[in-house]
Order: sequence, then structure tokens, then C-alpha cells
Amino acid sequence: MNIEKFFKRVIEVLPDPIFAIDKDGKIILWNSAMERLTRVKREGVLGKGDYAHSEIFYGYKRPTLIDLVLKPDEEAEKRYYTGFLRNVEGAVEGETFSSKLDYYDWGKAVPIFNDEGEIEAVVSISRDISENIKFQKQQDILLKRYETLFVNSPDGIACFDKDHTVFDVNESFLRIFGYTREECIGRNLDDLVVPRKLKEKAVQMTEELFEKGIVDFEDVRYTKTGAPIVVNIRAILMKVKDELLGGYGIYTDVTERARYKEDLESTNVELEATIEQLVSNEEELRAQYDEIQEYSEKNEELRQKYEIAIEATGSFIWEINTRKKTIEFSKNFVDLVGYKAIQKESIYEIIDEVVHEEDKSSLIHEIDRCIDGTREEIDTQIRIIDKDDEIHWYMIRGKGIKGKRDRINALHGVLIDITEMKHKEEYIEFLAVYDPLTGLYNRRKLTEILMKELGNNKKGALLLLDIDDFKNINDILGHVYGDELLKRFAALLKEWAAENTIPFRFGGDEFLILIREEAPHRIAEYAQNLKNIVRDRIIVDNMENGITVTMGIVQYPGDGNGIDELLSKADIAMYSAKKSGKNRYLFFDEKMKEKFNDKINIENALRKALRNEDFLLLYQPIIETRTGYISSFEALLRIRGNDISPEEFIPIAEETGLILPIGKWVIKEAVKQISIWAEKGHRPLPVSINLSPRQFYDASLVEYISKILEDYGVDPSLLEIEITENTFAEKKHEIINILNRLKALGVVISLDDFGTGYSSLNYLTFMPIDKIKLDKSLKDKFIELESIKIMGRLIALVHGLNLKVVTEGVEEIEEFKRMKRAGSDYLQGYLFSKPIKQEEVEKIFNKNYMDLLS
Repeated sequence: MNIEKFFKRVIEVLPDPIFAIDKDGKIILWNSAMERLTRVKREGVLGKGDYAHSEIFYGYKRPTLIDLVLKPDEEAEKRYYTGFLRNVEGAVEGETFSSKLDYYDWGKAVPIFNDEGEIEAVVSISRDISENIKFQKQQDILLKRYETLFVNSPDGIACFDKDHTVFDVNESFLRIFGYTREECIGRNLDDLVVPRKLKEKAVQMTEELFEKGIVDFEDVRYTKTGAPIVVNIRAILMKVKDELLGGYGIYTDVTERARYKEDLESTNVELEATIEQLVSNEEELRAQYDEIQEYSEKNEELRQKYEIAIEATGSFIWEINTRKKTIEFSKNFVDLVGYKAIQKESIYEIIDEVVHEEDKSSLIHEIDRCIDGTREEIDTQIRIIDKDDEIHWYMIRGKGIKGKRDRINALHGVLIDITEMKHKEEYIEFLAVYDPLTGLYNRRKLTEILMKELGNNKKGALLLLDIDDFKNINDILGHVYGDELLKRFAALLKEWAAENTIPFRFGGDEFLILIREEAPHRIAEYAQNLKNIVRDRIIVDNMENGITVTMGIVQYPGDGNGIDELLSKADIAMYSAKKSGKNRYLFFDEKMKEKFNDKINIENALRKALRNEDFLLLYQPIIETRTGYISSFEALLRIRGNDISPEEFIPIAEETGLILPIGKWVIKEAVKQISIWAEKGHRPLPVSINLSPRQFYDASLVEYISKILEDYGVDPSLLEIEITENTFAEKKHEIINILNRLKALGVVISLDDFGTGYSSLNYLTFMPIDKIKLDKSLKDKFIELESIKIMGRLIALVHGLNLKVVTEGVEEIEEFKRMKRAGSDYLQGYLFSKPIKQEEVEKIFNKNYMDLLS
């Protein structure tokens, strides 16, 4: 190996920028990472002085690497290479910054010595630390912003640990409560702001904080001198990965606002007293005029502050003068409905202007009952029309305000916007009856309507349908298109529906139509008409054909007088129609139920066999035509103690998905049996097993087979997988990929039932298979003397593709002879053996069947 080339290659692939200079200061190395960083090709710098590097990086000359290593200059290092350190080997390292490249790095310059101890060259390697530096700067900025907010906040802030012990406070906290910082640090926060005799309530709020994680309330707290103040208290816990670190409390002094409220109430009382006094004593009027004026101004100031507080809550305030029948609103309500709307003489005119027509009378009734004393408060919901003619829902609440004679002088209350809540209620009510995707009635509404039909002894029919191959449409065009197709289908049902038909969406791609019609021929006409309309009117994008539907029909009360019974029978009828070929409808009859029950019984038998491990494998030998010896066995699945044939239970296993766990059992059992025979000293013979198309949708199939082979120490070539043409009906490319992966393991692939499909020869050109198995029906068709040449040509064609041929269903000696002459490599059938148990297999391992020809 050329060591020099090796190290050059290593330097080229390293992600860190590297360059080197010789003892004369000339650049002799400039790697690819350096080219990417500087955007300067090595051809432009090699052979130039080290100053070329400085100019590329910094825009001006700096001390060179040779200067730093050979001729140390501490002042130069400080000025140009801040942070560089020198170690004992003479290397220098440290942090530099290139403003020209906006690049921070941690670099190291290493001298290379010759045998005489003289420096031959200096190598510099650097690593990009720009992101770390920038991140640290951002962190510093964020920390400074936090400190600025903490220090300059007008609200008092106290930070406490998980034991509620204070570890920091800001200046505003000290100002509000009158403490020094030393008096706060290390003390319980509640002890600072609440006297011991009142501490119980504060502790409750602290417990609530540690339970909820956040509190926000207004209460009285006390300064260091014991003076009470009204504060808004917000406290939040701090957690990192569910670990409680502590929290902080924010105190806003609202004492002045509370006093404003008290002053307002006090001022109103004083004004009433003053006015009474003025009425009773005219001589005192002039003397008190200035005082009244002062109170009026103060009252107006407080009213404005009160209005600001109301606007901040997002609610609207209203007050009705019960004597004059007038109403006043907070300013934000005027902004909502417009000034013109409230410029009416009476409350009833304003209601007529801004309240929804359907809510006017009920609101007036509520107000009148409060005015006449029948009720003490208003609590109702109304719709208000704003100045843009948009409708809003509001909850209106209010109470009467009594004067000295216990008579209601005014009604005072709030309007709270509940539009969003109403929309949610409406949507929930919609979902209770309708399917949200299609807008059709849902299953719940079907139950309601059908119960009424049955309760009133009505006669009619239920037509349950689903869209044929809807899963394929979803897989090919996507679920978004699938949903759009369902909406188009539902729109067609609405358009098609007559006066005596009601469509429902039942779930997924299933729909149900209730038909109020008794005559079967009329019901059939509806079904046929719907089938034709769907086929002609809905065409799937990018596909030539329209969609089709399969329907099952039950009549009530003839087929049942209970909802569950009718729906079950409709489902059975639809299932029977699908089994008959789809794109059709069938009326329910009891024979369908019997067949369906048979299916359920077989399904239950399969589940029981899986649960109790009641499956077993029988083995049928496959004979090598040339020698007469057994070449392999085919494993055939049976249910122990049950006479259900594979032709009956395999389709149901595929339909229900049980074929997946059953298939894994077959794989494991066959491989296990191969290993048992090997342990007993029998010659290794392959075993073939059949895989269902459904098993190829299991993403773990290849990994499972590989693991089982490895667990039992079986050579993969002793396992043969048999597949059929319909395995390629869907996702052909994915299936071929899986087969290629199996072949890569060493597993043998066979195409079973060859000759039963229409495109078998076409499949042979692209499928990764090793042999084909001629179906018995193909053998029976061409076994006669005049036709055996066709079979011979077919086998020759398959041999031309380098594939082996197995002939199935050989039952007569003459068939044996003819298929041997036709060139079949292997033969299988009852002539040699029926499927037998594994203990009987051991008796025929070495049997030769060639004597059948003699």
C-alpha cells in the first residue's frame, strides 16, 4: 500500500479544513474542506506564501504559522490570535474569528520535524465552532433581557425554590413590602407578606399553586410594618422534565384601584345626601355648590376609570333606568352596534334595533319581570346584530338596584360574548344527527327513524351498500381523494333520494338507504336504478371505469322487527352479494344466514385452533421423474380433529386476516420439521409451503423467515415457497421486491397452479421464480396422446427460461409415463402418496417409485 496516497486520501475526506506550509512559508497543502470553506481552489494558493491564507481568511496579513511556531511573538499572538496557547511540542492552538468569512474556529498548528529535529513544515487544522459561539451569544442576550425585565418590572417579583423559600427578589418587591434584600432571602414567602394569625388562607393558596402549577387572584397582603395593601397575585411553578425547581410570585399593587371603587360608592352616598339637603334647604345651595362641583368631577374621573376596567375584561356593561325606561351602555358596546343604534328614546326601541327578531319578546319579558319585582335578576341568552349586520350570541345577566324605599330604581348587568361557545354547541348538535364528512344522516339518526317506523307498524326496506374496491381507490389515489369521492357519492345519494327514501352514512364506505316501499319489485327497481346511476355518474379520476356498488336488502317487518336484527341481516345479504361477484344487489333469505353462520363457525374453528395449537401439517412427496426418488415434500395444512377442508377454511382465513398468524405457524412448523429429520440422520429433503397473497402485506415476512431458519439451523435452500398468480394482482413491484429478498436468502420460489390464469406465460418473463407447478386441470386437458405434444412444447418453453417443472395431480401410471416423456422434471399426486403425517414420512424417505413403470 502507498502510505503517502493513503494519508492524502484521508486528509481529503476529513470534514475539517486543513492546510500546511513548508519551512520557507510556502503553502503545500489545501484540502477539500478548506476549498469549501474559503471557496478558493487549491490551484490558486499552492506555492504561495502563508500570507495568502491570512488575506483569504482575514482580509489583511497576519503573522504566519512559521512566525508563531519558530519565532514566538507574544504581542502578535495577543493581537492577532487571541486565545492561542503554546504547548511543549511547539504546537499552538486556540480560538480565532474571521469576520470576512463570518467563521469562528478552534485551530491547532503543529510543526513537522525531520530526523535532525528541524522543522520541515507546519500543519494547521481547524474545527468550526461558529454555531456554539453564536448560540452562546444568543443565550447571553436572552439572559440579559430576562435580567432587565426582572430588575425593571414595576411589579414585585419573588423567586422561590421547591420549599417555597425565597432566593431572589427585585427592587419593586422591596419597595412594595418595605423589606431589604437580606431580610427576604432564605425566608418562607408567605411569612414575608402575611401575618402569622392570617397565614392559614395563604398556605391554602400555596398548596393550590403546587397542585395546579399556577394561580391568579386578588387579596390583601401586608408590608413589613403590618400595613395592609390590596395586590393582584400571580404565581407560577417552574419545572424541568417534570422535576419541580421552584417558582415565582408576581405582586401588582392595586390598592389605589380598590380605593377608587370605595371612593365611588362613598361619593354616591354623599351626593345623595347633599342633593336631599339642597332640596330641603335652598339657602345652603350656594355654599355647597363648589363642593358638589368637586364631587362631580371626582365622580366623572372614577366613572372613566371604571369604564376602562370594564373594557379590559372584554364584557359590556348596561344599566336601565326603570323609571324613565332608558338604558346606558359602556363605550365598547357602542363601538359594536354603532352610535346610531342606541340613539333611541326608550329601551324597547333600542332592543328592536339591535336584538335578533326571535329574541326580542323574551328579553323584554325578562326585563319587565325585574322592573315589576316578579324576579330579582336577569339571566338569559340573546343574539345581537352589530353595525356590520353580523350576529353575535351574548349571555345577559343583571340584577335590580333598590333605593331607600326598597323600590328598584335601576337594573345593572353585563353582556358576555358566547358566540364561540354557541357555535360549538351547534356543531355538537350537528354531529349528533349528521355525518361530518358527507352531511348525510348518521347511524344514530337511522336508529331514531327506524324505531319510529317499527313502532308505528310501518313497512319498508333497508338497503345497505358499500363502494366496491374502495380500499384500492384509497391506496392508489390517497385518502384525501377517497374522502372527496365519499362526498361526491353522498351528494349523488341526496340528489337521487325520492320522497320515500332517506340516505344515511353508516361508516367508512358503507351507506344505508331507508325505503318506505313494500313491494319487492319496486324495491328492486330502486336498487337497480341506483346501481346504474352510480356507475354512470361517478368516474374515478385517472381510471377508465366508473365505480360500482354492492347492496344487501332487508324488508321490515318481514325480515325482523328489531334494529340490530335487520342491520345484521342486511350485512349478511351484502356479504353474500360480494361473494357472488360484487356490483349487484341481493335480498336477504335464510339460506344466506346459514352460509354466513357456516363462515362464522369456520372462523371460530380457526381461532380455536390457533389458540389451542390444533393445526397440523401433512406431507405429500414430490418425485423426481428421472430417478423415481423423492426430491421434496409439500406441507399441507389441516385442523386436528376437524374435517373442514382447506378449500373451505383457507379463503376465510385470508378474508379475516387470520392467515397471517396461521401462515407464521406453518413456516415455523415446516422449518422445525426439517431440522428434526436432519437430527435423525435422514438425507436433507426440501419442504415447500404455500404463502397467501395476504402474507406479502406483512412487512416483517422476510425477517421472520430468516430468523426461523437461523433459529433452527436450517439451510434456506431446503425451504421452498409456493405462490399463485393472484399474488401479483396488487402491488406487483412490491411483491417482486419481497421475492427477490427471499431468493437472496437462498429460499426456492415456485409458481403454483400454473395454467389456471390468463397471463401465466407473461408472468414467467419477470417473476423471480425457480420452478412452476402445472395445475392438475392443465394436465388433464392435454394428457391424451394427441395433446401430449402441446404439453411437451409448454414444458420445453419453461425449460428455455431455466425453470423446473412439477406436474400435480398424477393419479394413474399412464399419466406418470406420459408426463415423463413430455419432460416434466417432477411429479406429485395420489399415485405416489396421499398427504401423510410426519411419522409416516420417515418410512418412505428412501423409497424409489420407478418400479411403478414396470
